[in-house]
Amino acid sequence: MIRRLLESLLCTPYSSYKLSKMEDAELKNFIENFCVKVKDEEGLITYEINTEVIHKDEDGKIQVMSIGPVNEGPIKSVLLLGETGAGKTRVLNTMINHLLGVNFDDNFRFQLKDYVESDDLLQVESQTTYITAYIVSHQLGMPIECNYMLIDTPGFGDTRMNHDKVPIERLTIFLTNDCGIDDLNCVAIVAKANQNRITSYQKQMLEDFTSVLGSYIGDITQLLATFATDDNSAVVDVVKHAGVQFVNLYQFDNGLLYDPLCDGLLQNHKHAYLTYRWNRMQAEYIRFFEDLKISVPVNLKRTGDLLLEEKLLEETKTELIKTVANMVHITNSNNNKHREIEKIKAQADRIKINKKIVEKFKSSVITGYHFLNCDICQQTCKKCEDPKNFLAGFAGTGTGVGTAVFTGIGTSVTSGAVMGAEVGIFGGPIGVAIGAGIGTVLGLTAGLTTGLLMRKTKADCLNNMNGPCSSRECSHDMMGHKTETQEYVTEEKEIIDDIEKAKYDAFMNTITQLKTKVTDNNIAMADLRKDMQDIAKALLQHTNKIVELSLGHKSLNTKSVIDEIILNERENCQHVELLKEFRRTVMLIQAQELSDAGVYVNIIGQDVHSDSSVVGIDAIGI
Repeated sequence: MIRRLLESLLCTPYSSYKLSKMEDAELKNFIENFCVKVKDEEGLITYEINTEVIHKDEDGKIQVMSIGPVNEGPIKSVLLLGETGAGKTRVLNTMINHLLGVNFDDNFRFQLKDYVESDDLLQVESQTTYITAYIVSHQLGMPIECNYMLIDTPGFGDTRMNHDKVPIERLTIFLTNDCGIDDLNCVAIVAKANQNRITSYQKQMLEDFTSVLGSYIGDITQLLATFATDDNSAVVDVVKHAGVQFVNLYQFDNGLLYDPLCDGLLQNHKHAYLTYRWNRMQAEYIRFFEDLKISVPVNLKRTGDLLLEEKLLEETKTELIKTVANMVHITNSNNNKHREIEKIKAQADRIKINKKIVEKFKSSVITGYHFLNCDICQQTCKKCEDPKNFLAGFAGTGTGVGTAVFTGIGTSVTSGAVMGAEVGIFGGPIGVAIGAGIGTVLGLTAGLTTGLLMRKTKADCLNNMNGPCSSRECSHDMMGHKTETQEYVTEEKEIIDDIEKAKYDAFMNTITQLKTKVTDNNIAMADLRKDMQDIAKALLQHTNKIVELSLGHKSLNTKSVIDEIILNERENCQHVELLKEFRRTVMLIQAQELSDAGVYVNIIGQDVHSDSSVVGIDAIGI
């Protein structure tokens, strides 16, 4: 029964197929120059292909490698996409063996490196974390006369990726990089043949990939079902349900690529069965590459431009958020500095730089007076006329001599008359005259004598005063006072308090520094307003360009872009208010552009047309 089964298998079209391959000399030359033996197991030798780096971007994790000598012939490009574990690496290696003409009975297989050497030779990184494009150049003796670029991408859902969007970001970088790929002939979705369901995450990733590549990419999308040991095609319905458009289904049974060869009579039946599976697999690869020959390539120029515009839009959005944050920060900073300035000014105003002091000193006065001074109190307690002042005394304003003289002369008239009468020699008027003369002499003598006595008393007036001082401001004993010709004088002066002035100057210096920072902030704010103008124009430009390049498939407009940012910034009220003002201004700019083109629109409930006024982006401010 087994024999009949094998015979029936061997009678199928697959059993008669054997892929042509390179001549032995050419194959030997390729192995010697481009390969290294890494395994020899049960008669099957595995050679690792040494590839040459044509282009490498460490930051973007992109590399382009060549297999064999490069030629100038046309290139058919295949982009492999799929979830981690779907078998992309095995598909890639099987394609390489197929293109090099390896048959089942050959005792060798080829494989690609599964790691990438970094600049530090002590470190290596998994090849599957990179987007790697392998250029398989046609060589003499190869069964298919064409160059191929096989592009391997990181599997989505790879736990080594820190972010779900990493595969999409890598693909975007690759398609917008100058990697030598202008046309794409096939987008190959690699999935397990027996997969009967798709998660929301997988569906989202497939939609994201389709979005990146463009909606028109569906005409070259093919479904590669791996682990296809039978006619199980459950994956077809799953992919269709995910909304992914594809043209053909190819079922690949790649599991036996590196299985050891079966030698010996007892293994004949197994050998025949494996040969059948191999030939069936090869037939699918032949069909795939034959279809690839006649496929109409999709020019990636538009895709690259679209991806570039989307990248620039994301950068513009990031710049908008950053600029808004900077404007709010500067505004808050200035407000804080103004409050601080007012606070410091209030402190400075309370400082009294000038202070009043009272100075006491002795000052000479007009001759003719003396003073009773208390040195303890530093004040003049009494002011007296000076008896040494003869002119003042003689004029009757002194304290003795003048008064005595005039008193003596005055009394002499009366006493002289008496004396003349008593003398009796001359009697009458003569006696009076003689008596007056005698009285004048006597009076002058008596007055001078009395005056001298009185001056002594004035000079020694302090000795006649005992007990405490009668002045209201002094209570010290009079014996402690001094008789001096100088008077205590009190004078009030204003002087600068050096300590308080230093505090005031420090406050004013701080205010000056704060005002300088405010000025610098105002200059920076003016620059940010100009940046906002550029951001508004860039936002409009990139949004419109994306809609244009996607042929209207991208549902995108500037308002929705800003609304999304506002939603993400909703926890910061200041950011939201500024973004709303920005949105309004952008809408008005857009309306002006439309009105200039003769299109009438309505923005935020207001009719805006060609003769309407436009609020410029300078309206954005704080």
